[in-house]
Amino acid sequence: MLDQTVVAVALDPMARALHLTTFTMHSVVLVYVLSLSSLTPVGGMLARRIGLVRTFQWGVVTFVLASASCGLAPAGGAAEAFILTARCVQGAGAALMLPVATTMITDLYTEEERGRALAIYAGLAQIFFVFGPLIGAVLAESFGWRAVFLVNVPLSGVILWLAAQAHMRNTAAGGSLSVGHVLAMAFALAMLVLGLYGWGIWGFADLRSFAALMTGAAALVFAVRLTLRSAHPVVDLRLLAIRRYAVAVTLTFSVQAAQMIVLVHGAVFLRQSLNLSLLASGLCLLPLVISLTAGTFASGYLLDSFKSVRVPALCGLVAATVGTTAWTAALSAHDYLWQIPGMVLAGVGLGLPIPALSAELMGVVPRDKTADASVLRQMLRQLGGAFGLAVAGGVVLAVNDDRLDVAGVVNVPAARAGFVLASGLAAGTLVFAVFALRGPSTSQPGGAPDGT
Repeated sequence: MLDQTVVAVALDPMARALHLTTFTMHSVVLVYVLSLSSLTPVGGMLARRIGLVRTFQWGVVTFVLASASCGLAPAGGAAEAFILTARCVQGAGAALMLPVATTMITDLYTEEERGRALAIYAGLAQIFFVFGPLIGAVLAESFGWRAVFLVNVPLSGVILWLAAQAHMRNTAAGGSLSVGHVLAMAFALAMLVLGLYGWGIWGFADLRSFAALMTGAAALVFAVRLTLRSAHPVVDLRLLAIRRYAVAVTLTFSVQAAQMIVLVHGAVFLRQSLNLSLLASGLCLLPLVISLTAGTFASGYLLDSFKSVRVPALCGLVAATVGTTAWTAALSAHDYLWQIPGMVLAGVGLGLPIPALSAELMGVVPRDKTADASVLRQMLRQLGGAFGLAVAGGVVLAVNDDRLDVAGVVNVPAARAGFVLASGLAAGTLVFAVFALRGPSTSQPGGAPDGT
């Protein structure tokens, strides 16, 4: 979760050191999230085959090797391909860890301890996600941008040691590794993302953009049909037939998209347009980060108090819409103080909906489907971030000056266009939520929450 956002502030010095274009700079974040989201079902499938602990260990080892490769990326002509490949592998390692983490916690703790353990896990996961830009700023300012990746090496060693000390059972139910469905889905998503970026690179009417989008759409239809026809699908898309689950997942997808846009583009704007140092950029994001965290923890309180997901979801989306709009309006002033009110309101608003929606969607699925519901929810949530970045990236590239694209710099009009997209996305999600979140709410989960 940390590595989705920790590179946000380090993107600028990384782009300058490795001579990355604006497209590649965006892609450093995007390929990680896309790899993580599309390969998350593989983690669940592999766990059934070889066991939870071994899958987790493989994920950590893959993750740390890819992190070290990112930190040692060479400058020169091969830099772009090297860093993007390493980030893709890093996302694959995270995809092996993420879906099994909750099950490992559930297996390790007694029934009396389990709720508190899962709550701590969920809170820490969200904290690391939103504090990523600040942590990245401190590391990059103190040790250089490579430290953002290399810090994972000692941390992963500690994690492997702790996992060994916990003496967890490595039970495996067995089953085949049908990766065809996953590969088909990953190809479809990659082509759709390329088509969205193509709008900014080649133009809206360019045949290459249209071809990529049509290929992606056709591949997605094929992958979905393949999955639905499978007797043992790698991810159970049939759960989307449950209306309240589908609504909650759709809202989570959209909120995550807006979160990723403002976190990444907000960090880049502060660094490049206001000419702040790396550490100052990270510190200036604190109003957003702290308010996101506050909104996350306030979500459960509102859900418990009002016994309805509508309250935290709708209050959050109203605040997110007003906050992102106010922040967008303040960008042109080049005055940081004017941005703080919009930051705070946007942060609280974007933090409120997801925890409550998690309880909602896990409470409406049958108990024997909670594991499948957790994997599908994780996959679609991360995809929301990937598609938010892709659409915003296409818009930013279309508005940005071509000469600045080559230098990896985003000008103010381009940054503002990305924020306008986030504001519109928040507003559209609010309208959808008003009509979709009707009827009695299920606020008590049918199984263990999925943590993140």
